[in-house]
Amino acid sequence: MPRSLPLSLRPLPRAAIVVGAALALAATSAAAWQNRISTPDPGAMPTWTYSGEKGPERWAELDPAFGACGGGEKQSPVELTEAVAVHAACEPLRFRYRSSSLYVTNDGRALRLGYDRGSFLVVEGLSYELVEVRFHVPSEHVIDGVAADAEVQLIHANNRGDIAVVAVPLVAGLRVNQVLSRVLAHAPRESGGTFYGRNVGVNPTFLLPGRKDYFAYIGSLTRPPCTEGVHWYVLSTPVEVATADLRQLAALVGPNNRPLQRLGNRRVTKACLP
Repeated sequence: MPRSLPLSLRPLPRAAIVVGAALALAATSAAAWQNRISTPDPGAMPTWTYSGEKGPERWAELDPAFGACGGGEKQSPVELTEAVAVHAACEPLRFRYRSSSLYVTNDGRALRLGYDRGSFLVVEGLSYELVEVRFHVPSEHVIDGVAADAEVQLIHANNRGDIAVVAVPLVAGLRVNQVLSRVLAHAPRESGGTFYGRNVGVNPTFLLPGRKDYFAYIGSLTRPPCTEGVHWYVLSTPVEVATADLRQLAALVGPNNRPLQRLGNRRVTKACLP
């Protein structure tokens, strides 16, 4: 069983479940391929939750479009271990991020940041544009039996329809992360609420650790429709953030982690900086 890192985060009442779309806030970041990542029209999408009768075990039953959530063979998140990972030649993740105005929505399930055009992840010879940033409490991925206190997912896409997600574990401590604190200072408390701060800048470069060793595998989006074929890069080194900020994040959207999925015979590689 995964063992959680110590953190005095008491579960607080969750906001009512209402569908929101962070990308709809940023007209400048609209692109055709983003439809695979952003939430569809709320009126056409069935309600789903992280617990109860419409929780993860029932997602596939809620809509035919969610079939992969129950029948997919390459679902995420998964547990990652050094023991099963194949150590590969170092292929660095190259982050070409620019600052963006803050577009944040609380969709009742996660805090989601839309992002201005022009920021990229380059890896294995391919370039992916940063589309959205999401926060999960606790972490969705587990590394060597340990679940981090939270996880930030940096979601990228390209015009071929490829999706790449960089997942960063967050752990509670004394260090204040200015990006997370700025997001929380403006994040809507009500489900369905949005905030646009034209003069409030954020740059997720500062949500990344200094050391960028990572596990890589092919998986899926971790919320409906659970689209498969996603390239996951899960960083091994966590980022320390203030305990008070993690409490606030948990109060807004947590717990919002999908249960671990079966890894099966998928190949997991572990790469590092040269």
